[in-house]
Parts: sequence; C-alpha cells; structure tokens
Amino acid sequence: MKSVIIISSVTFLLIFGGISALSLTLAGRQQTGEDLSPLDAAASERLLHEVAVERDRVQRDREYLAGMTQSQAAREVVMAQVHTELLGIIGRLENQQTVFLAEQEEAASRLAKMYEAMKPQKAANILAAMDRDVCLAILSRMKERQAAKVLSFMDAGLAAQLSTRLSLQGGA
Repeated sequence: MKSVIIISSVTFLLIFGGISALSLTLAGRQQTGEDLSPLDAAASERLLHEVAVERDRVQRDREYLAGMTQSQAAREVVMAQVHTELLGIIGRLENQQTVFLAEQEEAASRLAKMYEAMKPQKAANILAAMDRDVCLAILSRMKERQAAKVLSFMDAGLAAQLSTRLSLQGGA
C-alpha cells in the first residue's frame, strides 16, 4: 500500500511539474512572440483580415449615416421653407377672402337699397328669378316693412322657403 502511495505521489509530482514547466514556456513565448506555429500565424492573419473587413464595413456604414443625416437636414430646410411659403399663401388667401366678403356685403347692401326703392311687385318678380342665396342676402338687408311687401308678391312656396331661411339666419 505504501508503494502505491509513493508511486501515485511521484506520478502526480511529475505530471504537475510538467504542466507547470510547459505553461511557463508558453507564457514566455507569447510575451516575446517567438516560435509561433504556422497554424497560429494563419489564424492570426485570418483574424486580422476579418477585423479589417469589419472596420471597412463600419466605415461605410458611418459614411452612409453621415450622408443620410445631411440629406435629412436638407429636407428639413426645404420643409421649413415650404411651411413659410404656405403660411404666406394662407395669409394672402385670408386677406383676399376678407376683401371679397366686404365687397359682397357692400354689393348686397347697395342692391337692397335699390330693390327697396322699387315697387314691391317688380322687386318680387326680379328677386324670385335670382339665386336663393343672393335673394336672401338682399332681403336680409332690406327694411322689414319693405321686405314683407316684396315677400307678399312672391309665390307662397318661395316666400315660405325664404322666410324660413331668413328666420334661421336672424334676418328680417
């Protein structure tokens, strides 16, 4: 039994000592770069090549993203210009609409005075032939008494329709 323990101890010391010596030798070679095997050199070259390829791909991606960023910035500038132009157009349209409505109001007021000066039967015949919205605009600007006389000479159906619409808009 003693011999088995002695043989096992000696074998253990030899194996452990050999592994320690081999690891020290390899560590020394790695630090100095000596005696690389051809397989290690080929693997290192492949690794370096793969790293170079990946670096090139990353550089291309960076350039692509930089181009996209510049393109986006240019689009934003154009969009800001278009937005400014559209706001200007909207402002001009609102001004034109205000002018148009004022002119339309003035024209309807002048026509109302003109139809008030006519005989009610003549005014009723002319207004009955007009567009309903124009007729309403004129009747709503006439004095109530004169508008009532004009409506009395119109067809009953048309007079009822115009009266209803006048009441809905708060006119005469």
